[in-house]
Amino acid sequence: MLSVVLVAAKVGGEIAERYLKVPALIGELGVGILIGPHALGGIKFFDRFGPMFHEVGPYISESASHAGDAVEPAIPFVLYFVGQLGAVLLLFEAGLETDRKRFLRFIRPATVVALGGVVFPFALGALITLWFGYATFNSIHDAIPALFVGAIMTATSVGITARVLSDISKLDSIEGVVILAAAVVDDVLGIVLVAVVVAIEAEGSVSGSSVALLIIKAFGFWLGLTLIGSLLANRISRITMWFRTDGATLVLAITLGFVAASVAEVYFGLAMIIGAFSMGLALSATVLKEYTIFAIRNGGSILVPVFFCIIGMQVDLTAIWESDNLGQLALFALAITAAAIVSKVAGAGLPVMAVGFGKHRSWRIGLGMLPRGEVALIVAEIGRASGIIGRDIFTVAIVMTVITTVIAPIFLVKAFGPNRANRRTQAGASAH
Repeated sequence: MLSVVLVAAKVGGEIAERYLKVPALIGELGVGILIGPHALGGIKFFDRFGPMFHEVGPYISESASHAGDAVEPAIPFVLYFVGQLGAVLLLFEAGLETDRKRFLRFIRPATVVALGGVVFPFALGALITLWFGYATFNSIHDAIPALFVGAIMTATSVGITARVLSDISKLDSIEGVVILAAAVVDDVLGIVLVAVVVAIEAEGSVSGSSVALLIIKAFGFWLGLTLIGSLLANRISRITMWFRTDGATLVLAITLGFVAASVAEVYFGLAMIIGAFSMGLALSATVLKEYTIFAIRNGGSILVPVFFCIIGMQVDLTAIWESDNLGQLALFALAITAAAIVSKVAGAGLPVMAVGFGKHRSWRIGLGMLPRGEVALIVAEIGRASGIIGRDIFTVAIVMTVITTVIAPIFLVKAFGPNRANRRTQAGASAH
């Protein structure tokens, strides 16, 4: 299965970049949808070849007289885990390649961007859900689906934006630094919102003190890791550089990213990528970064495409055609997608313009906050699995995620002007 994903991701990326003249990740996403368990990967070919991607689980037969094993289309966890390694490696690399001093200098406008990128999408998503009748204000319980759609709309994919900025060598630009900082703050706020909505669904209410505790816990970890890591960065660098065994320094550096990622998720309820990015940022001004960055980049060229391909594999667009009210669902999906685009670009771009950024930079920053990607998929899956949202709303969230994820890289590359030499070209030039 991993071999199929690796080859498919590289072929999809090559077609996108060489022939369609769009970022490779769009090809990786597209081919993921094509080979996923809800498309070709779920088809049984002949008697000897079952579905490529499936999980075995219990089912009840028609006569209800016995249980057996049913093959359900799904991405096996071990393959999903490999994709998550790619995401962690991508954000660890993005943190290493970000200028820490510049990042901290622009944290104020980034916070403004993040707040605008959360408030506007949340409000618009909730209102549209209420307007289409998928939720009501009759009680807090009846309003939960609207609140959850709003929470899904706040998501920003740090991974996708980081990949695009890296490919066009703009990770360290002013816009790139602001986008990455804002995306991290955005995701922290979004995760807090999701936790609040889930708590309301489970307990019927949530206290102000518990919300405050969630915010302190989330931001405390992120800022604490970044600041403490920065203070200890040179010492950490010296310790890891002390090892002389072939590959030891590289392995220890990547391990730091993995540890930060796991602590972020397991103990603080944050996305793994926030921990990985923060650790990379803390080490960005050290000798360790200079010694390991090229090897980490090469490792990412193997695992990162797997991550984007697996995002595509999670998409089940066939659910649209199985809806009881296809027309209303299509209109709802269209409205949510339009609102997702407008609310993110305007919600992130206009506030940063108000604090002194020009309209061109504000436009780029707004576009950089647009893709929902894996973050929205994860949030939507939490809502579906917990019963907060039904299949209709889940399908709409998938459509919105796919469209924003596909169009954002195209517009973001164009927004930075004439196509700069990408990293592969630069590497070839330096070799000569």
